[in-house]
Amino acid sequence: MEVTQSDKPSHAWEIGRIALAVAFAVVAATAAHAQSMDMSWALRSQQQAWNVGQANAQATAMAYYRYMQQLRAQGYTGPSLPTGVTSESLQRSINAANQAGQAYNQAQFNNAQRRYNSAADYDMRAIRGCSRYVDQYGHVFYYGGSGC
Repeated sequence: MEVTQSDKPSHAWEIGRIALAVAFAVVAATAAHAQSMDMSWALRSQQQAWNVGQANAQATAMAYYRYMQQLRAQGYTGPSLPTGVTSESLQRSINAANQAGQAYNQAQFNNAQRRYNSAADYDMRAIRGCSRYVDQYGHVFYYGGSGC
């Protein structure tokens, strides 16, 4: 005897529909709670650092200005006193900042290379069973094992 659609209990279909609706609701709720990372702290930090730098520059300029006013009030009529900032000193500070940035980038590259090399070495030695050989020029080779 064949079982037809009308012979099945209707509550089984209702339970299936409810379970499907609950599954979709859970997926939708999870997607609704997924938020992007809040990076506003970084923007605030950068803005605060810029503000501090501007305040320090303003304070230094005002100190020099007040000192020159004091000298003028005492009768000094010569040229403004040198501030210590010259095109050479400015160029040196720019070069130093560039070198610091390049050193940072080189350090990050070297660290990435070390991580990559350690993972590759682990794969070759621990997983594939290869032996490591370093020639007189510092080149690394693997031999033995499978896939060396």
